Amino acid sequence: MRNAARRRRSARPYGLVVALAAVVLTIGPAACTAAELTATPANLDSVFGSAKGGDTILLAGGSYGSFEGGTKSRMVTLKPQPGARVRMSLRFNPASNITIDGVTLDEVDIANSATKDIVVRNSDIPGQVIFHTGELANANILFDNNDHHDFSKCDQCAEGRVSLLEHTDQPSGITIQNSQFRGGMSDGISNGANGLRILDNVFHDLVPGTPDGVHTDAIQLFGSKNTLIKGNYMYNVRGQQIMAPDGADHEIIEDNVIAADPDGYPFVISLGSDDGSIIRHNTFPDGSCAFNARCGIIALSAKSGNPKGSGTIIRDNVLGGSIRVADGSTASEISHNLFASPTASTNRNLSGQARFAGGAHPTTYAGYALAPGSPGKGTASDGGDRGIRLTAAAPAPRAPSAAASSGIGVRVLTRLRTLARNGGRLRLVVTVDKARTIVLAGRVRPGRALGGRGGGQARATVKLKAKTVRFSRAGRRIVSFKLNRHALRVLARSRNARLALQAYADAERKQAVRAFKLTIRR
Repeated sequence: MRNAARRRRSARPYGLVVALAAVVLTIGPAACTAAELTATPANLDSVFGSAKGGDTILLAGGSYGSFEGGTKSRMVTLKPQPGARVRMSLRFNPASNITIDGVTLDEVDIANSATKDIVVRNSDIPGQVIFHTGELANANILFDNNDHHDFSKCDQCAEGRVSLLEHTDQPSGITIQNSQFRGGMSDGISNGANGLRILDNVFHDLVPGTPDGVHTDAIQLFGSKNTLIKGNYMYNVRGQQIMAPDGADHEIIEDNVIAADPDGYPFVISLGSDDGSIIRHNTFPDGSCAFNARCGIIALSAKSGNPKGSGTIIRDNVLGGSIRVADGSTASEISHNLFASPTASTNRNLSGQARFAGGAHPTTYAGYALAPGSPGKGTASDGGDRGIRLTAAAPAPRAPSAAASSGIGVRVLTRLRTLARNGGRLRLVVTVDKARTIVLAGRVRPGRALGGRGGGQARATVKLKAKTVRFSRAGRRIVSFKLNRHALRVLARSRNARLALQAYADAERKQAVRAFKLTIRR
């Protein structure tokens, strides 16, 4: 009996060990959690090489030079340690399963058919992004919530701050969304690829181009096809907003707001030699633009020697201007649009002034939805409103982080009512973050006249003579522009005025640093 009891007692620990071992074997692999690793500029390559799928690499502050990554079987995330500022360039050729989160990117170059599953998000990108789309196919690349700012085209650079270079039949698998494009003298996105998705971005304050051919279009399409341009908000863009002068192929352009700059092109969409694209549910507000034309014109045309466009559908839009079809091109449908200018009431097209939820001059994307009682409300071809459809979170300009700043700030000191008393000098406070020499140039546009209904739209702008300002160190100083008598007379009769100012880093004014839109108040 005693031996039997001893055997029973000895069996319990053994059984428990077996049971625990079974539990460990059962849950061990699932219980392995992703690791947080740390890296510095000196050891990032080795830390990345040792990282496993699901790991996060926390980067110490500093400049990491060119990061080439590598191929991983599952996602590895790189982001700064709390409070750290990280700069690097990306050269992925090839790379896979990498997320870059919250860094400053001086340059991005992505190539190779083996490059897949790349995410770049929450990052400041003052440099150019190049996609070698002749090599990329169904790559599942996402650029999300980034700030593309202050990039100016150089002699050896591609046209866009984001450029998709080659034409292919295979979809690229690239999406650019929820991001901001601002400042600098270059196109926003220059696209020659198949299947690019441009979703819910904001384009604004792009610096005007130069006579020698530098473009500052928000989106330029060249030989692209199947592009989806949806939910974007564009304002203060002096170049054209969406243009494809040499061909477009089954593009879809929908739910965009394009508020043309009063000094800019009235043609918000220009498609040359188009083949079957769809332009629907966009809002192009009314106003006076360059060439004495109303803002908000869609143009279909064809260059000499190029094929004639055909098959374009233009439906359910709100336009300040008109739809122009020229050079032998044709549209298969123009219907259910709301025009601010008088037009023939055919194909359910209407004439009338849209009334917006955000008032006469909305400052947000959502503000451009039609207000109750507006012409076009509930009368689109699909039973909804003409113009944009608010089916998702409306995009809005992201507040740039400290790393995104160009390091130059401008504030207006002068009031219109005291301008003449101060000797006709328009005084600005200019702030810089380091020693530098900048060239300031711009123009002043008078606003609505005092005691009258006329606005500044029909009155000539006042050009400011370029001024070179040298700073020996970081700080601020007052900069004055002397206005002539004619300018003073015009501005003396205005309720306010708008100052469009550009800062350049060179005397030839080819390298733009920052653009400003400021109000001079009464």
